[in-house]
Amino acid sequence: MTALSLGLATAASHAQDAALEAQKQAGQQVYSMVCFACHQPTGAGIPGMFPPLAGSDWVSAKKPDRLIRMVIHGITGPISVNGKPFPTPAPIMPPQGTLSDEQIANVLTYVRTAFGNTASAVSAAEVKAVRTAEAARTSPWTEAELLKIAVE
Repeated sequence: MTALSLGLATAASHAQDAALEAQKQAGQQVYSMVCFACHQPTGAGIPGMFPPLAGSDWVSAKKPDRLIRMVIHGITGPISVNGKPFPTPAPIMPPQGTLSDEQIANVLTYVRTAFGNTASAVSAAEVKAVRTAEAARTSPWTEAELLKIAVE
């Protein structure tokens, strides 16, 4: 690798890092406005009421498809987090489908990289694809329905 190509690769890496950081910051703003009351500033949730996002198997899945659906349409009924039942009154999460694809991508990127989570970023294109695929849906998801969606 030449010094020039190494320099270009380094510059590209710095640009990607800066873009990811900007996305996380924008996502944190959405989280602060929409999500923190239930999931709390630490992502720990409220025991018996709102599940944690910190260390959650739902959040850390390889693909964000289930999370995108949860945000757009909401989720109702009981849910298990990290293999443990999380009893909660239904509905567990109201739909946030009025958020733009970019806002959803940003907040999910923030959640997937905050609170000790280390999952990949989410793009607006991924959100748009799920929103388009599920355009006819009008009701919140259940855990059983979401578990049928591959995330590996």
